[in-house]
Amino acid sequence: MRIAFTAVAITAAATVAAVTAAPSTAQIMPMRASGRTLSGLCDASRDACVAYVVGAVDAYAATQWVNGARLPFCLPAGVTNEQLTQASLRSIRQHPERIDANAATLVVLALRDAYPCQAAAPPRPQPQPQPQPQPRVRR
Repeated sequence: MRIAFTAVAITAAATVAAVTAAPSTAQIMPMRASGRTLSGLCDASRDACVAYVVGAVDAYAATQWVNGARLPFCLPAGVTNEQLTQASLRSIRQHPERIDANAATLVVLALRDAYPCQAAAPPRPQPQPQPQPQPRVRR
């Protein structure tokens, strides 16, 4: 298992290096991979693609947990890593205007759209106790 993971990591690193374009000088957010990079990585190696998406999801979820923040997506029980990857790639390809944005951010946005959290039901108004008439005491 360790050898297989190491091989995937080496393949992923080599593929990212091969498909990464020169960084832009006008980046708003520091990044190592854009949506374009991730798309190229996914075309080159499905294992590396899944590893990137799962790593992005895990890192984001851990950061949100440490900071006490809620996740903008709610993954259903039983969702697979392949399904997360498919949702991410579908979103990246449906929004070509975002292709040069940070890949991890695009993964989070894709999952937010694919797996939205159900809004909490508004609190029900609590019935107010009605004043009870007090019995009259005769003296």
